[in-house]
Amino acid sequence: MNLFLIIALTLGLIIVGFIREVLSLKRLTDEINFITEYNNDYINYIENFLGKQPSIQEPSLHGKLLKNAPKAQRLLGEFGIINYKPAGTLTYIPNHQLLINVINSLRNPRLISEEFKMVYNHLIMRIGYLEELHEETKKGLKNPLVLLREGVKFFVTLPIELLYWTGLIQYPTLYKLTNNWFIRFLNFIAIITGFVSSIVSITIGWDAFWEFISNL
Repeated sequence: MNLFLIIALTLGLIIVGFIREVLSLKRLTDEINFITEYNNDYINYIENFLGKQPSIQEPSLHGKLLKNAPKAQRLLGEFGIINYKPAGTLTYIPNHQLLINVINSLRNPRLISEEFKMVYNHLIMRIGYLEELHEETKKGLKNPLVLLREGVKFFVTLPIELLYWTGLIQYPTLYKLTNNWFIRFLNFIAIITGFVSSIVSITIGWDAFWEFISNL
């Protein structure tokens, strides 16, 4: 493997990483905008319509919250799934979809005020988390090492990405699978292997390397 090929492969991985990060940045921006708008609509409903007499504006806003609830719940990710303990009981409901269940109760508010506040808190925490991720991704666009890492990661996680592109898994599942310790470890091994291979190719070449190994 000559020097030109090594440089070409490295630049190719950096370009792939750059494209991957740009797409991630766009997705994060869209998610932040969506959840922020949903949170504003939710606050508007709680403050102006919850438990009050029906009005002309209420059905439109209520319908919008209901229609977008599945997407908002999905984008909340792990922030939207809780072990829920109904008031006055001693049992917990595992894997409770917080947002969907609260939104479905807006016109029949049997819930206590703490549960309405909980949805707001979880929406705000998710927005904060996505904004932090957005800033980290933006900084990564200026770092060649980060772009190289993301380029390698793209090919390491390609089978999992294909499951997402074909609709077999949702984005939260994709994110968990591609960011667990095993995938990170494979990504690290791939980068180290590529780095060592490049050093060997540039310095002594593989033929001389294997000859040296066989003489040990």
